[in-house]
Amino acid sequence: MLRRRSSVSSGKPNFFALCLSAASVAVICGSFDPAPAGEDLSFVTVSSRTAGDVPLPPEAAAGHASQILNNAAAISPVPMYKMTMDSSDAITFSLLLLQDGARFVGNIDTYTVLFNKQERIGGDLSDVQTIDLKVRHQPSFSVYMKWQNGDKGRQLLYNEDYEDKKMVVKLGGLKGRILPGIKLDPHGPEAMAAARYPVTEAGILGMVKQIIVHRQNDLKHGQGVTCVRLPNQVFDERDCYCFRYEYQSQEFNSQYRKSTILIDSRYHIPLNVINHTWAKEADGLTPEQLDELTLIENYSFSHVDFGRELVAEEFSRENKAYRM
Repeated sequence: MLRRRSSVSSGKPNFFALCLSAASVAVICGSFDPAPAGEDLSFVTVSSRTAGDVPLPPEAAAGHASQILNNAAAISPVPMYKMTMDSSDAITFSLLLLQDGARFVGNIDTYTVLFNKQERIGGDLSDVQTIDLKVRHQPSFSVYMKWQNGDKGRQLLYNEDYEDKKMVVKLGGLKGRILPGIKLDPHGPEAMAAARYPVTEAGILGMVKQIIVHRQNDLKHGQGVTCVRLPNQVFDERDCYCFRYEYQSQEFNSQYRKSTILIDSRYHIPLNVINHTWAKEADGLTPEQLDELTLIENYSFSHVDFGRELVAEEFSRENKAYRM
């Protein structure tokens, strides 16, 4: 957002101030090109999308506007302004990024990714689970998972084409060799006892949609949350925007006290999401101790391959390799 450094009283400077306010909105919103949703998807891996396909951050997109304002200042003396991003701007920017990422990944038919998750369920924080994930969006939503640690070899398959709408779980290790797969209701108590979200929401797109809802609620409230855009970070060898959201009370987000999200600066998809819930008693705790006590979700996506073509058999219960 553009802010004054000094106040002025003449009509002409006020006119320029109005222009600058409009420019700040254009910087945040106008720089987003919806083209990624329909771009050519014939690439092999995530790295082939060109930088020109994606929106620029406000400070980069402001370059053209700054040149125009400098030219105007040469004609008529105008107070100097500074491009800044307040909390509302940062929420809006992150929301626009995520919406663009949702359009992009929603147009991917199939992809593979390595998914790491750590969740607090029933008060207990699980170990980090590393899962090979195959996802299909078209012609029907389907997911195949295989655990690389913990119950190594465990498999989970969900394909909405099946009339029973059940997911199939096959245990790892010796049990998996002896016992057949178990059919479960994805939203039933047995399935949800080991996960915070149903398999019907698995994958990058499902997570993006969940985060978008929170950002929309943040803007709807208009208060109670502080969002800061932190310096970019590198995750899985990819440059990422970094945002931190902190809530004043459960009135504004009953689920999360604090969230930190890394968003791929090229694809605008979340690669790392760390969420902290509310503590019943936080007196005497350092910020680090509080974060450790309240960690509720830690998710990450790596080795994303949008160019991997997956055939129907890879989401079939009859696949002999799965032995389900």
